[in-house]
Amino acid sequence: MSEEKDNVKPGNNDEGSSSAKRRKIDGSEEKITNNPSESVIEKVLEMCQEVLNKQKDLEMSNLEIVEKLRSAEDEIKKLSKEQQEKFDSIQSDLNEINQTLKPEEPSKMEENDDSADITAFVNLTQKSKEMMSTSGKYFVLKHKFKNISSIKSGKIHISEKEEHFGVPWQLYMKRSDGYLSFFFSCLLFNNIENTWEIEVEYELKIVSPSSREKKQKFCSVFKSQCLGSLTGVCNFIEWDELEKDLVVDDCFYAEIGVKIKKMSGIYKEDLKSFDKTMEDVSDVVLIVNEERFFVSKLYLASHSLYFKALFLGKFNEAKKTEIELSGIDADDFQNYLEVLYGEQSIDKFTVEGILLVADMYDTPMVIRKCEDFLVKKSLKTLKKKLEMSVRYNLEGLKKKCLGEIKSIDDIKSVIPGNTHDMDSSIMAELLEKSLEFH
Repeated sequence: MSEEKDNVKPGNNDEGSSSAKRRKIDGSEEKITNNPSESVIEKVLEMCQEVLNKQKDLEMSNLEIVEKLRSAEDEIKKLSKEQQEKFDSIQSDLNEINQTLKPEEPSKMEENDDSADITAFVNLTQKSKEMMSTSGKYFVLKHKFKNISSIKSGKIHISEKEEHFGVPWQLYMKRSDGYLSFFFSCLLFNNIENTWEIEVEYELKIVSPSSREKKQKFCSVFKSQCLGSLTGVCNFIEWDELEKDLVVDDCFYAEIGVKIKKMSGIYKEDLKSFDKTMEDVSDVVLIVNEERFFVSKLYLASHSLYFKALFLGKFNEAKKTEIELSGIDADDFQNYLEVLYGEQSIDKFTVEGILLVADMYDTPMVIRKCEDFLVKKSLKTLKKKLEMSVRYNLEGLKKKCLGEIKSIDDIKSVIPGNTHDMDSSIMAELLEKSLEFH
């Protein structure tokens, strides 16, 4: 029995020993399986390094973007500051101008519901006052005379022809007997067959860039019977004095400011009467240069902001049956009323005078009809139409004129002798066009 037991134990030990060995082997295999190879580790490290490199590149890129944004922000701040300074300067100038043009306030004024009309009337009245010194049919002829040192005695120098209020004009200069002779002429005889007459006041002026000037005022009458006549003065200034005080860079500027006091025989016949025969259908008489116009307050007020304020506002004029208007020409007002009442009164002679009145009295319908004529029918020069578009704020006409400029020669044709006389917005447009042509 003891031998059997002894025999059994070794057998059991062998089995246990085998099982233990198998467990050890399996465990060893598990350990071997769980340990990654060196190549895998290297790949993982490479991937990590690649991610880190990309992260660094991304950070550098972000830093560059941030730096560019900061630079752009600084530039924007700089530009904003410059623009603000310019705006403040312009605002300061505007405030100064407004203070200068500010009308005196009445000592007492009752508050009412017509404040908008009152403001409009005050503004338009102020506009009328500003125009008084050069009111009505007023224009300026200008010319730059060059090479003064080489001008010979007795030779006449002529400016280019200009058209104002349907009439062509020209400026003349001559060196004669040690003096400068200074004239201008009306060239209407080339354009009309009727007997006509133009009465003018004018001021001859020589100016220099240093603000020195020589000027004289005169009156004259141009008549159809005196064809080719000049008006002006022979001994305007001594030539030596001119060269000493007014010539700069061998040139000087000549100006003639012309106020047309009266024109007759030039315009068409009246198409509608506003005289005493219209008294029974009118409620106010408007007097222009002693000529009386019988009209309806409500009709004028319905088309003109100025007349609306004048007739329907809280002013003494609203109660008057006769009101005198200043700063305009009677013939121009006649033609203005005709257009307002539906007549076809706009032509090459009348259009500018009608525009002047319509602009002064803020009458959109009449302004629109004049602009339509200038755009579609007028044969005035491109330069003249461009000048009128600026003077009377005719955006449609200005756009058309600029659209007709196709070459450098076209640009030259619209630039005045003194470029400072040209509107800055037009000058900018012309500059852009000149760049396109090069």
